[in-house]
Amino acid sequence: MMMWLGLITKSALVILTALLGLLCFPVGLPWSLPTIPIYVSFLPIFTEMDQLEIFEKYIREPMEKYGAVKIFFANRWNVLTSKPEFLNVMFRDEDTFAKSGNQKKIPYSVLAQYTGDNVISAHGKVWLKYRNCIQTQLTVFDSKPLSDNAQLFVKLLKKCIEDDPEGIVLLPPLVQRLTLANISKIALGFDIGTLKFNVHGEPLRSQLHEKLNQVKQQIFKPIFLSFPFLDLLPIRSRQKARMDVADFRNMLLDTVHTNLIMNYTYEQTNNAATGLIKEWKLKGINDEQLKDNLVIILVAGHENPQLLLTTLFYLLAKYQDWQYAIREELSNVTENDDILNSYKLTAFIYEAIRMFPPLGQIINRKTTKRCQLGPGIIMNKGIYCGYNVYGTGTSTTVWGKTAKQFLPERWGDNLEEVTSSWKKHKYDASMSAFHGGRRSCLGEKLAIMEMKYVLYYVLMDFHIALDPSWKEKMTPAGPICPKMLSVKLELLKDQEDPISGSFYPSDARTLIQNL
Repeated sequence: MMMWLGLITKSALVILTALLGLLCFPVGLPWSLPTIPIYVSFLPIFTEMDQLEIFEKYIREPMEKYGAVKIFFANRWNVLTSKPEFLNVMFRDEDTFAKSGNQKKIPYSVLAQYTGDNVISAHGKVWLKYRNCIQTQLTVFDSKPLSDNAQLFVKLLKKCIEDDPEGIVLLPPLVQRLTLANISKIALGFDIGTLKFNVHGEPLRSQLHEKLNQVKQQIFKPIFLSFPFLDLLPIRSRQKARMDVADFRNMLLDTVHTNLIMNYTYEQTNNAATGLIKEWKLKGINDEQLKDNLVIILVAGHENPQLLLTTLFYLLAKYQDWQYAIREELSNVTENDDILNSYKLTAFIYEAIRMFPPLGQIINRKTTKRCQLGPGIIMNKGIYCGYNVYGTGTSTTVWGKTAKQFLPERWGDNLEEVTSSWKKHKYDASMSAFHGGRRSCLGEKLAIMEMKYVLYYVLMDFHIALDPSWKEKMTPAGPICPKMLSVKLELLKDQEDPISGSFYPSDARTLIQNL
């Protein structure tokens, strides 16, 4: 009975939202652009379609034909593009296409309460102040914690397959432990305990980690992402979500206070958190601004790497020839620089980002005046707009006939070619996963380095395959990665390749020679 009541309530709310959306038809948006039917926004709620399927069926064709579309998301009609030329207009004229995050767009939502006003979503002088606090610290840092944590992650994986004789591992919760450990050590300067173990080799509990997961389970639901106005209604679950968000934010600030402020550690160290604290001490930012930016550093700093690393495991398991080839290349590593300069590993990571960007769709810019996005596309002041990173990365117009094929070799035959190709595609906005212009992601270097260290240590110890019982599916909405990915891990100890001395399944040499 309760299940039916819940379904009826959900249906009624969606119908109400649909009516509101129809009444608020995209008046004032460019008339020349096609409109995606409003029901497309409901599909992740009522169907099993994942977001890539929805994009391919309903959005790609009109978007590629016209360069942009009108789409209903987060209570309003928006302009969405995937055309690199239009992305570059947004990236290079940040004063006209100004960042306007959830704190401005949907200030009443639980999501806005979660991350507040921060370095990713702020604009103008406020954003510059935030960026100046953390820019250097996120681009120049000691990478040793990345290497140390990668080895602890391997220990965690070994413990998991000890407990399961089939070697089946549900990956996302474990990857989250790793990426939280990395961002907390690098950007906050202390360990929140997600990769600590007891005497039996079992991971210890972390209160901050548990509270974070409690919050994420409530926030990232398709219905509330698509229709955040529902947060205005007296829905008990959303009221609880608000309280849990407040608890998490206060818990994080208390942890920072204990580890950095009370003992004056922030005066002797140099990381993103200490940069913010020093500005806060000088009264350059207030209490809420400090909290907002600490939250976004922890949240964005672990979520996007978590999504990408999960996708990389999936692709290594799916494309075994590349797994063998990368392991072959990494088997000759003698120092950390060799890991970072591995061209096959680098190309593999870039290709993963191209096809499965962690954030597939971003709508967080608002026009500050009447302007032109492209030929015949006139934007009035106050229009929300954004870009579909997945659409750009898999467009045949941009990447040719093989755009939807996973081909790391497209990036080049050596590190110099791979690096040059990456820079070119970033410059012309055909690679927009790390955004562009003045608002390019400050964490790009950290994220790529993190992937390389983890995959090096994992591939030296494990062969990765997909769990035969896992249903191949991507996430339904929001961030992109394989949904609840489960893999089969095998310790590399049974057979030794006589050429390199590394361990491989028996068919490896033939596959390596084919690359």
